[in-house]
Amino acid sequence: MAAFQPKGSRAIRVIVAELAAEMAYGDLLTFERIAQAIGVSDEERAQVRQAVSAARPILLRDHNCALVAERGKGYRVARPGEFAGIAQDHRRKSDRSLSRALAHIEHAPVGDMDTAERKRWEATGIVIRNLHNRMSSAEQRLADIEAVLFGPPRKTIPGQVEQEKS
Repeated sequence: MAAFQPKGSRAIRVIVAELAAEMAYGDLLTFERIAQAIGVSDEERAQVRQAVSAARPILLRDHNCALVAERGKGYRVARPGEFAGIAQDHRRKSDRSLSRALAHIEHAPVGDMDTAERKRWEATGIVIRNLHNRMSSAEQRLADIEAVLFGPPRKTIPGQVEQEKS
């Protein structure tokens, strides 16, 4: 059962989005509750995850709501202060993907390529190097702004409260 297939007159992703949108910040939406709402058995976690993935853009766009995975339990409705962290997680993933793309460009067997393949490789390399340089520059500017606004970076784990020194 795909997340976009309707259950009755409503798409499964819409059912999950509406279910989550009715909840308060920090509330847990269990795997069992989602499975029941979309009409699958509790053991079909893959279908629940697929439905939640499909519902996430709707939740964010239409309800200013996000879900955070709670291992083994389900999904928790993100608190407003968590959105920046969620965005940073997505940015880190994109940074890793861009780094992998750059590695494939830098380590490609160019000598074994024909003329058309080499032209495509060169064009793709220009774009990926440009994106990588822009990201690096933007990250440095952001770090500089944060240093001015908040002082030098701290050596703490994000989300952890520092112990006050007596």
